[in-house]
Amino acid sequence: MMDKYPWMIGCLIFVFLFIQSGICIKWLSLQHSNLHWNLTSLNNNPGRGIRSGVRSPCAVAKRRYGFIKVQAKLCRNAMEAMPHVQTAAMLAADTCRIVFKDRRWNCSSITTAPYLTPDLTRATREQAFVYAISSAALTYTMARACASGSLYHCSCATKPTEPPEGTFQWGGCGDNLKWGAHFAKRFIDNAEKYVAEKAKKNVKRDNSLEENREAILKNEVAVINLHNNKVGRKVILEGLRIQCKCHGVSGSCNIKTCWKALPSIAEVGTRLLQKYTNAKEIETKAYEQHIATLKPKKISDQLLFISKSPDYCTKDERLGSLGTVGRQCNVTSNGPNSCRQLCCGRGYRTVVEEKIERCQCKYYNCCYVKCKVCRTMTQRYECS
Repeated sequence: MMDKYPWMIGCLIFVFLFIQSGICIKWLSLQHSNLHWNLTSLNNNPGRGIRSGVRSPCAVAKRRYGFIKVQAKLCRNAMEAMPHVQTAAMLAADTCRIVFKDRRWNCSSITTAPYLTPDLTRATREQAFVYAISSAALTYTMARACASGSLYHCSCATKPTEPPEGTFQWGGCGDNLKWGAHFAKRFIDNAEKYVAEKAKKNVKRDNSLEENREAILKNEVAVINLHNNKVGRKVILEGLRIQCKCHGVSGSCNIKTCWKALPSIAEVGTRLLQKYTNAKEIETKAYEQHIATLKPKKISDQLLFISKSPDYCTKDERLGSLGTVGRQCNVTSNGPNSCRQLCCGRGYRTVVEEKIERCQCKYYNCCYVKCKVCRTMTQRYECS
């Protein structure tokens, strides 16, 4: 049967590829974890390991929270950094949900990690954003951890080489963006490169086109994921600002000590939202040529994606769409949260709610408070 329908083999391989293409962001499931990243008790236990019934948190992270081999190895070698990785997972998820809260895709997909929905495994525009924000969040968290003294092998950022302007001088403790980006590359980018290298090894000259198709496609997706990681880190770099503190007698500002500080994570999320809107679709040519022909570096500031996204209007689990039925919308807005856009033209229903609360309270004499009961009616609008 497969001999008669060779296109079916290609489709199955294509689907299998995209099921695997999001494995390097499964670590975002740490947003739900309560792991204790402390191996003091294990180090004092000569019988530690599976036989002792005590598991390393890194082994648990690999088994339960989606760490792949290279991430688990880094976890074992840099255990003290793992609480900050967990913080980064929560920061990335929260920022994504805030940025997209009023849109058809409201980033609810990110909460299902490590069991990712198809919209985060098919190299979509949404997957591009999630890769970028996760890379940015990890860089951000590690840079802050260095400056706060939470990590013993890094500290404040080095002072800028360019001379300061005016009456200020470089000082303070700047967020160590260089080390934060370095760690993010080791934890996220190296995982993606690991997937790409495995794919390259599976490309063999004597194999048929069908046999090589999966490996070539997987390599292409890895390159695009790496590019989107880089975009996330670049947004933080471009958002660095000078922050100062005054010094002087009686509150004067004779001398200003300044350092370069990170932008807020909310600002990073907003800038990545703009890049999500203007993301570039890449037409994969895996069936005819190798990944090198893509050369995504030429589009250095754009997020890249391969697969078109669903419209997220109706529920379709095959595509990862939860639909917008029941979502609250705004009847006076013209933006993405408007009932017209959010409800996809299906209309909306008005829900009237009565709120009963104490009001107009007065304090009498010394001993009691007397209040009236107020009833207020509110309306909200939900997509049909």
